[in-house]
Amino acid sequence: MNQMRRSDEPGTDGHSARAAARFALLMALAGVGFLIVAALWAHGCDVRAQRDTATCGPVQRMVLGLGAPTILFVGGLWAFLCTYRLWRERRPWWAWQGAGWFLLLLMLLTLTMGLPPIAGPALG
Repeated sequence: MNQMRRSDEPGTDGHSARAAARFALLMALAGVGFLIVAALWAHGCDVRAQRDTATCGPVQRMVLGLGAPTILFVGGLWAFLCTYRLWRERRPWWAWQGAGWFLLLLMLLTLTMGLPPIAGPALG
């Protein structure tokens, strides 16, 4: 007996899964890359004897600390939007939902572990 697979089962659309994985990887690289640059920048501010310059002020350090989580949060929201669109079209959406949760988890990780050292005195 020939059983038809439902279109919303995992593994029925390889193209969508590859696109979701590629998107999640690129967003993760962008977020982590921004986090690394921000950490190096903030370290340079600490080395310069805590001078409140235009590039090392508390507002600038807070923006640097929130940059990576913001990138990852927007990427997660976009992945969930793609999930909803595919669900409405009755196409496989599982991979996009996984990408969204992965990006939101990475956002929380960068927020809790990256923000305090980068923002430093701006949080206190």
